[in-house]
Amino acid sequence: MVALVDADDARGATDARDDDGDARDARGDARDAAARRRDGNAAFARGAYAEASRAYTDALTRARGERRGDAREDALDAGEDAAGAARGDGDAATCLANRAACWLKLERYEDAARDCDEAIAIDGTYAKAYARRARAREALGDEEGALEDWERTRALAPRDATARDETRRLKPVVERKREEMKREMLDKMKDLGNSLLGNFGLSLDNFKAEKDATTGSYSIQFVNEKKRSTTGDENDEDDEN
Repeated sequence: MVALVDADDARGATDARDDDGDARDARGDARDAAARRRDGNAAFARGAYAEASRAYTDALTRARGERRGDAREDALDAGEDAAGAARGDGDAATCLANRAACWLKLERYEDAARDCDEAIAIDGTYAKAYARRARAREALGDEEGALEDWERTRALAPRDATARDETRRLKPVVERKREEMKREMLDKMKDLGNSLLGNFGLSLDNFKAEKDATTGSYSIQFVNEKKRSTTGDENDEDDEN
């Protein structure tokens, strides 16, 4: 009996069917991801933040499945494959940033910052991810990091009034904190210096820094302060005898 289909052709036909199946799976993942993201949006709008976070997690899983499906579609040309990959990445970044918004509402700030980190790694121009990470960082006590994120948000979205106001609010906070840290560091250095100089009967009070008004540089002068005698043996000129 003569074979109707060459073995290699048969394998090629099977591979083609597999590719078609992968493509259909990827499109199904994309539809499911969009549907679950809408579910998350609806839950978030009514204040059901835990429910919304679960919906966004489901959407993220499906978006990542879509991304893997795009990578397997060998039948597509390079341009179409790149477009699918970008779409899958963009959906994943959106899901991550939306889930971060849920974590902020639930006061899970470390989780919020982590999701924003991942969203920004996918899309470095995602303004909302920077804004939400700024909220998380400030709640975690990292005002300087929060300020950096708000400034980045302003650069990406110049008309964002919240980013503008938060930048103005945080700048003096960060500057004050920097000054406090500087003073604390100097105090520690002074204590260390005094402990070392104390071995020689000296302290940092024996050294005076004088600024040169012309060059702006400083010179260190040794000051040997002797206690003034207060025995009362001498009279002031204005005292009456």
